[in-house]
Amino acid sequence: MLIYAAMMQPGRAGSVSRLKIAIEIQDKGSASVELVRHLAPITIGTILKSLPLQDRVHRYTDKFVYIETGLMIGPEKHRTQFHRGDIAYLTSNSSICVFVQDANVQPMNSLGTVTSNLEIIESSRPGDVMIVKEASV
Repeated sequence: MLIYAAMMQPGRAGSVSRLKIAIEIQDKGSASVELVRHLAPITIGTILKSLPLQDRVHRYTDKFVYIETGLMIGPEKHRTQFHRGDIAYLTSNSSICVFVQDANVQPMNSLGTVTSNLEIIESSRPGDVMIVKEASV
């Protein structure tokens, strides 16, 4: 009977590995994000336990928008090449970064991608408030 029950839930693993959250720019709107747990399971687990995260927006040249989180998370499956819409965690200053253009940058933990409304994040300015939170159902 246990084997049968396990076979009846094939889609369950997909819902656990791909997680929906939202990034809101206060008074401007919200973007949908998909985190992919296998990219950085420790980093993503720590971020999810800490939601909501909120800080003022910073920009790194024209490459990415970020907020500092205060979380202490080490390197995990670092990458240096990111594409527009990718989300990453920068260990050197505890920041969640959203790429607004393709970039080759310092090593970061890859987290996932923005799946809708990236333009809201792209239009944010330094000083705007960004809130990373659970997705509304």
